[in-house]
Amino acid sequence: MHYLNKLSQLPFKNGSTKLGTIRLYSSTPYSEQLKSWKQNLFKKKRVATDTITASQINLLGNTLDHPKFNYDQLPQEGTAIPLGWHLVFFPVRVPEKELAREGYHKDWSPPGNYTHRIWAGGQVDWVVKNPLRVGDKIRMEASLRDVQFKDDSVFVWVNRTIHNQHGLALSESRCCIYTDHYQIREREVANITENKSCSHDILSNPEFTYSIKPSPVTLFRFSAITFNAHLIHYDHVYATEVEKQKGCLTHGPLSLIFMVNQLDHHLATKDFDQTACEKRVRNRQIKSIDYRCLNPLPVNEPVTVCGRWKIDQGLDPSYDVWIVDSHGKIAVKASALLDDA
Repeated sequence: MHYLNKLSQLPFKNGSTKLGTIRLYSSTPYSEQLKSWKQNLFKKKRVATDTITASQINLLGNTLDHPKFNYDQLPQEGTAIPLGWHLVFFPVRVPEKELAREGYHKDWSPPGNYTHRIWAGGQVDWVVKNPLRVGDKIRMEASLRDVQFKDDSVFVWVNRTIHNQHGLALSESRCCIYTDHYQIREREVANITENKSCSHDILSNPEFTYSIKPSPVTLFRFSAITFNAHLIHYDHVYATEVEKQKGCLTHGPLSLIFMVNQLDHHLATKDFDQTACEKRVRNRQIKSIDYRCLNPLPVNEPVTVCGRWKIDQGLDPSYDVWIVDSHGKIAVKASALLDDA
């Protein structure tokens, strides 16, 4: 998983501006090569097809130790998959020679020395009445949403939609940041630990918590299931000596799955009382989540997923969800909107 202080102040979609529509401007010039690349990238569209198989869902279920899909429990055709599990489908299918030297695929990557890729955040919107199911033949379309240059980094926003036989099932926006040096965390991640916006009162006293300690096996299995060869998730020498991290890092998509699945579980199992906000939450489902990756989650360190009803949102049924690292700092912060049922 990847993190950058430059996103620490971006508002969620329930605020005045959506995460994906922030435009970041640079006071420094960038090359004609980058300008040409940006223009050509807007013409690009990636289309892929896949099938939601029982085996793939079972493998992810064993990686997460999900009680419904672990061991040899293969879900029957037509079973709705948990929210967020679409992230293991549509891998970029290229031979090793087409990957960046750090192991990640080069779709949407800028030219030149911008070789350090950071998963910075995104947004997912589900069509609640059309969940993805085992056996679905699915189609994904990806296109560029925006490219912005900020100092010595390139921000790339990509939109994705996934359809099944019934139509649109979800839409997603992802932001990755590419930079030309490896010391970005040493300069900027230190600053984020003092970011007061990440520790204000609304994130205190969570309704639910869930603790997990991602192991090297967890990260390797998730990399394998998603066909993600980025070295930072499984190569200790690369993570510590090149990226200067404490160890391999948890994937951004995996952290998103942690948050979505725990909130979904909370909504499904909570023993509701008669308070006004809990009446509004009863029998609702997650329909969107907006999230930011703020601090790294190193392997073998315990993390805690937390959630709390968003008290200051009036009648809007929504939750704050966040992940706290082993030092008590917020690593991922999200806002989830519930459906109107």
